[in-house]
Amino acid sequence: MAESTTTVKHDVTVDFGAIELTGALVHDDENRVLELENAEGPAEPISISLQGYGLTPEPGNVFIKDWSEHSGLTARLAQAGLVTPMHALTVGPYHSTAYEVQVTL
Repeated sequence: MAESTTTVKHDVTVDFGAIELTGALVHDDENRVLELENAEGPAEPISISLQGYGLTPEPGNVFIKDWSEHSGLTARLAQAGLVTPMHALTVGPYHSTAYEVQVTL
């Protein structure tokens, strides 16, 4: 039987800055995805894919953007003990910052 690459932490409140959402924080390591599943609607993505820039996070890690509605999100997740920032990246035509983080659920 194959080992699951998905980790779930229930009853997590994520502070997005303008709004706080509570639900299950789900880390799918195989697909390098971190999202918050909640009862109010579809899952709220936390991570982003940077494959378009030729970037893939290391196993156990995901990328989190630090612009727009996710500005400051990495710092708030780290303060809550949910991720550990590994390094910052500059991406895109606007030289935006994203972080590769180790998920520590």
